[in-house]
Formats: sequence, structure tokens, C-alpha cells
Amino acid sequence: MGRQGLRNGIFQRNSKWIQNIFNNLLALLNNKRIKEKIFYVYILCVLVPTIVTNVIILGSSLRMSVNERKTNINNIADSVSHDIAKSLESAVYVTVDLYTSASISDFLDRQYETDGDYYEKYSTVFSNYVFYASSKHLVSDITFYSDNSTMINGGKYYRIDSVKKEGWYKKFKNAGTDLFVYPYFQNNRNINNKKRMISVIRKLNYLGLKEREKLVKLDLNYNQINEAVNSSAFNTTVYVCHGNSIIFTNDREDEGLNTSFLNASLIKGKNVQAHRAFTAYGIDWDVYVTGYKSNFMVDIKHNLMLMLVLFLADALIPAFMLALFSNSITRRILLLGEYLEKVRNEKFELIAANEGKDEIGELLENYNHMTLRMKAFIENELKSKLEQQELVMARQQAELLALSSQINPHFLFNVLESIRMRSVLKGEEETSHMIESLARLMRKSADWGSDYITIEQETGFMRDYLELQKYRYGEDFRYKIKIEEKFHSFKLPSLVLVTFVENSCVHGLDRPGHYGSIFVSAYEREGCLYLEIEDTGIGMEKEQVEELEKLLNEAGIGELQKSAGKPAGLGMLNACIRLRKFCGEGTRIIIESEPGEGTCIIIRVPLEERDREM
Repeated sequence: MGRQGLRNGIFQRNSKWIQNIFNNLLALLNNKRIKEKIFYVYILCVLVPTIVTNVIILGSSLRMSVNERKTNINNIADSVSHDIAKSLESAVYVTVDLYTSASISDFLDRQYETDGDYYEKYSTVFSNYVFYASSKHLVSDITFYSDNSTMINGGKYYRIDSVKKEGWYKKFKNAGTDLFVYPYFQNNRNINNKKRMISVIRKLNYLGLKEREKLVKLDLNYNQINEAVNSSAFNTTVYVCHGNSIIFTNDREDEGLNTSFLNASLIKGKNVQAHRAFTAYGIDWDVYVTGYKSNFMVDIKHNLMLMLVLFLADALIPAFMLALFSNSITRRILLLGEYLEKVRNEKFELIAANEGKDEIGELLENYNHMTLRMKAFIENELKSKLEQQELVMARQQAELLALSSQINPHFLFNVLESIRMRSVLKGEEETSHMIESLARLMRKSADWGSDYITIEQETGFMRDYLELQKYRYGEDFRYKIKIEEKFHSFKLPSLVLVTFVENSCVHGLDRPGHYGSIFVSAYEREGCLYLEIEDTGIGMEKEQVEELEKLLNEAGIGELQKSAGKPAGLGMLNACIRLRKFCGEGTRIIIESEPGEGTCIIIRVPLEERDREM
């Protein structure tokens, strides 16, 4: 009981001591600002653990680098050894096919009575085997040899007596085996191409006459094998040796295919980091790997960079999130207050940004809904009045334009008729005709009681206007109107086509020495009526086309008022506004123009929308 009581007393004193420390720390924190509290949490809970973790990662990375270095060197040596063995194996497989070929054995054993018999049999065997074998393996050449005296040396077949003095043949005979692999440097005076060779030589004694000596010699593609070795070496220097010769290497001192093999003594001064010895088909090979560079300082720098990135990620992301949380509420409330102040000033603007799905985000979304409903209510109340007012103003503008050309029309008609009769009496038929066209134009413009006329009436008015222009410009001016009869009954606001034709004449063709042509046409396509007014005048730049096209398609009463004092601009704006009011808002003006080539104005009227408006 005494020991138990002692333990309880110690536990109570320790608990009281811990509680006192906790209360003191709590009192200290209560006197700190919130930003300082967040800073202490950041230092103790984020920064210090991040530094400790990255130091541990650095040590582990260095140990892994050492182990990786050893593994990479051994893998390179194994890979190069495998490449050599695999290449020799592929060549040996070819010799197996040829070793068991009855047709080749028969060709090498057969006694030929004439050269013709030999060449006939030669072409058959050559096409069936040699090209097939050499196209599918690392083989650059295949040559057959036989002690058949009736064979003719040439192509891929030779008598053995022609190669008995060759070094490779002597080595093969001295080896005393049926299969022999021999690397050597070909340095025969009778051969212009001196080069490194690696050959697989095999007796063909499986079929046919056993007493006859028959061989096949496969020359491997040295460059291809050497490239395979180089690709496996990565950033090291590799030496593949046989005896005292370096057969394959990527050493810079090696001058390549057409020079003799380097001596293996070159390796003695090298720092050999891995060595593999293996035997393939009776020949011993040694693979040496040198020059693998594993700079520990580079590894350290690399890991320090990784550590720095991790440190910055672990340190900055929490700091960023803390700042983000503190700004999340206040920024959006201030944004809402800013837009409510705009509503107070009768500016109903939406909050365009996506401000989240939390409670404040829902509040901002409800503000947008309220603004949309208020705008819709105001627009619905004022839209009809504004449209009527715009239509009245557009008609008044058109009437003002017409009034400027209708001063005492009956008096002018009588005067023009007197002048025309005077011209007839004097025999001036052309002048009389032009005066008659002018009078007809003025009479039509004065007599039209409606703002809307048929295309047939507009065409007649347009033809009279163009005849006057032709009289003015002479034979240099031409025009053509191509409007089918089925479009004649379609109604348009009066003077619309004439306005665009007049613009082409005044602004497009009126230049010294060239008056060009005017083409007017109408056609229907995809539920729309297209009216084209094309001229071959001075044209416009791309910027002018885009500006004018935007102005005509978006024109309103405000633009019409700004064009006061500019007759040409006023007429075209007036025509476009009246077109949209009569034919629907889907009516569009399309302008195509090239400087020095001309301009084409296309009026597109949706027929369905036009019928609905009517």
C-alpha cells in the first residue's frame, strides 16, 4: 500500500506540473495576435518537420546512388555480353538451315557436264536460300565452298582450292571443328575493301557425299553488332576482346571498320569497373566496362535540388493555404458590397467570376439571380416602347431624306417635261431619254405612299438610276441586273437597293479614267434571300471592311444621329435599320472587298423570319 500510494503521489504531482505548463502556454498564447499564433503553428508543425524529413531523404538518396552505380555497371556488362552471344546465335541458326538443306547439298555434290547445266542449277539454289537467309539475320554475306572441280567460281559459290591460302580457312582447319567463329581483319591484296570481319564457318557434311569437303561461310554485319554494343554502353566505354585483340568498342581511339583491331594492352591503363568472361561457340570473349562516371557532388546537388523543391512545397503550400483561407471570406464580401453599390447607382452588373459553392458563394449567386430578374423586368417594360420609338425615328429620318429631294415636285416635273420636249424638237434623243428617266425617278419617289415596295418596283427605280449614271460616265460604265421573276413580289423598304447601288457609283467607281461596272443579282439559298450589289471599283482595305460591316449590322438610332451631315453614311445606316425592322433582326449585311479589285455587298434576308415579321 505504501508503494502504491507513493506512485499515485508522483503521478498527481506530474499531472499538476503538466497542467501548470499547459495553462502558462495558454495564457501566453492568449496575449498573442492571431497572425502570431498562426506563425507559431506554421514553424512548429510544418517547417521543423519538413527540414527533418528532407535531411533523412538526402541520406537515403546518397545510399541509393551508390547501389545504383554498381547495378548499372553490372547491367551494362551483362547487356553487352548478351548482345554478342545473341548475334552469334542468330548466325548459327542460319547455318543450321543451310546445313540441313538437301538442295544446297545436292548442288555442291553434283557433277556438271556443261557450264549451262551449272548456271541453271545455280540460279535456282541462289534465289531460294541466300537472299532469304541474309534478309532476316545479322548476316552481310553468305558464301559456299566445295571441292567439286566441275563448279565455276563466282557469285556465292567457289571451289575450296581458291581459298586454301586464306587465313580464315587455315584457322578453321587447325581448329578441327565442324563449327568455327573467327574474328579477323581482311587484308587481301586482291580485295580493295579492307575491313574488319567476323565470320561463322560450318561444314556441310550432314547430307550428300561424306568424302567431299563442303563449307558455308557467313560474314556477320560488323557495324550492326558494334552499334548494338554501343547502344548498350550508355555513358561508359566498353571493350569486347578476343585474345589480344579488341573486337568491338566505342573507344574514341578506335578508327572504325576499315582499320585493324586495337590491341588489348590498351585496357591496362584503364580503370576497369566491371568484367565479364564468357564462351560462345568455342570462342572466348572478355567484356570490360570503364569510364562510368558517378559524380557524388552532382548526385548531392541533384538531391539537394529535390530536397529544396520538397521543402518549398511543404513550406509554401501550407503558408499559401493559410493566407487563402483568411482572404476567402473578406474578399468575396467586399466584392459583393462593391456590386451592391453599383446597383444603388442603377448599374445592374453580374458578378462574372465563379465564387464557389459555400454559403458566401450561394449569396453571390442569389445576387446574380436578383440582378438578372431586375434587368429582365426593366427590359420587358421598355423594350416595346424603345422599338416603336426607333421605328418612328427611322421613318422620320427617311422622310427627311425624301423631303430634301421633293421641293415642289409637280413644278419640277413640268419643267423637266418642257426640257425633254425641247430636246425632242432639237433631235437630242439621248438627252431626252435621260431627262425622261430622271423625271420617272422623281415621280416614283414622290408618288410612293408606302415605305415598302416590291423588288420589281425597286428594280425599275434602280434601272432608271443606272441609266442616268451610264449617261454620265459614258460607254466606260456598264451594269447588269439579274433578278428572277419569282422574286419580283417580295417586298422591301423603299430605296434600299438604290441606296447601296448609289454608294457603289459614288464611292466605288467615281475615279478618273475608270468607271467600272455594277452587277445586281438575287438568289435563294438555305431558306434565305440573298441580294448582291457588286462593283469593280477601288475596293477597300480589310480594316475598313470589318469596321463598315460591324457598323451596318449593329446600327441603331444613336449611330443614325451621329451620321447627320454625312449623306452617304446616313443613307446606308437608314437602309440597314429599316431592313432589320421590316425583315427581322436576322437580316445581315456581308461585305467582300479587295483594294483595286472592287466590292460586293450581300444582303441576307431570312425568309422565315421575314414572313413572321410581315
